[in-house]
Amino acid sequence: MQKSNQQKWILYSTCDEDSYSELRALDITSNDRVLCVTGSGCRTLSLLACNPKSLISVDYAPGQNYLLELKLAAIRALSYDRLLEFFGVEDCHNRWDIFSSFEDQISPQAFAYFQTNRWAIERGILFTGRHELFYVRFVAPLMRVLYGKQMEQIAQASNLEEQRYIYNKHISSFLWHFLIRVGFSPLSISLILNDPKYVVEMKVNVGNYLIERLNHTFTHHLVRDNHWTSFMFYGKYLGRRCLPHFLLEENYHAIRKATTKVEIVTGNLIEYMKKMPEQSIDKYSLSDVTSCIDTQTFKTLMQEVIRTSENSGKLCYRNFLNKQLIPSELEDIFQRDRELNSLLYRDDLAFAYSFEVAQINKTENEEIRQVAEIS
Repeated sequence: MQKSNQQKWILYSTCDEDSYSELRALDITSNDRVLCVTGSGCRTLSLLACNPKSLISVDYAPGQNYLLELKLAAIRALSYDRLLEFFGVEDCHNRWDIFSSFEDQISPQAFAYFQTNRWAIERGILFTGRHELFYVRFVAPLMRVLYGKQMEQIAQASNLEEQRYIYNKHISSFLWHFLIRVGFSPLSISLILNDPKYVVEMKVNVGNYLIERLNHTFTHHLVRDNHWTSFMFYGKYLGRRCLPHFLLEENYHAIRKATTKVEIVTGNLIEYMKKMPEQSIDKYSLSDVTSCIDTQTFKTLMQEVIRTSENSGKLCYRNFLNKQLIPSELEDIFQRDRELNSLLYRDDLAFAYSFEVAQINKTENEEIRQVAEIS
């Protein structure tokens, strides 16, 4: 019998986003109250490294929030070397013993969840999400078989010129394009994610889009410095400087020092926001929430962002297959930063996403509304 969505093993276990883009977009300060989507928990932890005043992390999947609990407990309890070993980045022979020491530091529900999935702890939790296992078990082995020598050369490339040459001469080809179109077809994505909440609408030709974006990333970003492309094609991280933002040593220390009030919420994001007070949030980090909702639901979400936002708050979300722009009727409130959107699309290490960054300008529009009512 198939497990319910509530009981399923986690979809995401590590970061398939570039948190540098989020931090660049939102400019988090110690006075900010931040609302974010949990996902793998990596982006939440990157935001925590900025030490905001408060941080609410929301996800409908309990397992994703349990994972965030575990990651945060591990960061607070372990030395940096031990943390990398426990997470699976480096070799370790007693991960289960380390996990068992966290029993009093995470919720009983989280502890029981991982007890049921002991295999994931012992393997190294960062590498065990359903999404990540696709790359570890299928993509990386296939790359070794088809492009082993070339991918080894790319991993050792010291500059972009060298990497571009290897990619264009030895990898980018009819076979490469065919594999991407098949591997990332709507059907393949549905089978990989096995989640009915993901990808409601696809507004791009997935294969062509990803071919274009992969060409961009191999041309503009060294793979050996890019945590997501290294994980995607090698099934591992290529050294300690090629780790997700939250896991770099300097950010590990920042997270440990943070005095932020952290709240982890399991539930529907919009329904939770409806219960929040007005003007209670300054910054919104909503990941690729557009992949999980249709256009009308997205409009409802944006209305709740307006209601709960402080004036001059900031919003950042990603688009992947389902491209959702700020609704036209709300454009006078959301002041889109078109220049920054374009820069992040160019610079983002997780090449597949485009961005929407906007400032939420409520005061001016409220004054216009009041004048109109008086007239």
